[in-house]
Amino acid sequence: MALRLIDAGTVPHLRSQALYHGLGHARTEQTPDTVVMATPGEPYVCIGFHQDLEREVDVEFCQRRGLPVVRRETGGGAVYLDRDQLFVQWVMAPGRLPVRIEDRFELFARPLIATYREFGIEASFRPINDIHVAGRKITGTGAARIGEAEVGVGNFLFDFDSGLMAQILRAPSDAFRDQVDRSLRAYMTSMRRE
Repeated sequence: MALRLIDAGTVPHLRSQALYHGLGHARTEQTPDTVVMATPGEPYVCIGFHQDLEREVDVEFCQRRGLPVVRRETGGGAVYLDRDQLFVQWVMAPGRLPVRIEDRFELFARPLIATYREFGIEASFRPINDIHVAGRKITGTGAARIGEAEVGVGNFLFDFDSGLMAQILRAPSDAFRDQVDRSLRAYMTSMRRE
């Protein structure tokens, strides 16, 4: 099976999302399965397809910080994205993938796990769609049907700013936001931390 690799390098924030969306919508039966690698050139916030922006994200904070907010066609929660991440995006023919969604997520996670392990980071798959190191999340994956393609997205997390992420999320109080920051620091990890 032929697999096309697109190493897009560092790209504007919109292009980091537009690549897999465009490839998914443009896919035909003649299109090879494709893996895209890209790093966003500037920081931004990305929300999941079904999220309510005003309920999930502190839009005023993002505006003050100059952080654009983009909605993606895959699910999941709000995330802060920047140069400390390398995105890996799969644009595949649905018929060449496992039927069960859990198996698809595991398939997308395998090369990420193998790469982390090459760096001495003992990553493992945590169903349904996360990659963990010693009980801490280092990668989440997402998926959606976009056009005629099954799209999977994941990343390599070089570093993670839990304090900034806590500021981005809407919170009822500063005390709650502080708790979010503590929880993120306890639950999340990164290549730098490992």
